[in-house]
Amino acid sequence: MRKNRKIPKKMSVVASNTMHFGAIIVIFSVMVILNLLASSSCSQLMKTIGEKERELVKLEDAKMRESTRWEEMKTPERVEEALRAHGLMMDMPRPYQVVRMRSDGTPFPGQLSVARSRQRVVEQTAQFRRRRR
Repeated sequence: MRKNRKIPKKMSVVASNTMHFGAIIVIFSVMVILNLLASSSCSQLMKTIGEKERELVKLEDAKMRESTRWEEMKTPERVEEALRAHGLMMDMPRPYQVVRMRSDGTPFPGQLSVARSRQRVVEQTAQFRRRRR
């Protein structure tokens, strides 16, 4: 019995070179398409970044305007004007009226305002005791 042997047939040189050239053209075409897609994506991202930067500049300008407006509103003249407009007869606190507090709710020691407050309490207590007699 004869064995069924396959005999490989070699491609011709022209067909082989044509296939190589075709593969090179296909790879080049794929590279050009990928390059165009990457370029398009990059230009789109650059456009988005530009829009975001312009928006950031606008927001920074608005923040500066509002910050300036707020600082103008905090001047003593404007505060007194606003208090009067709302019918409140108040003045700005004087240094001896300000009490600085700790985080636990107790005042810091050695403050002039605390000493004056305690002195007033003692005076009011003394006046109350005199009246009761």
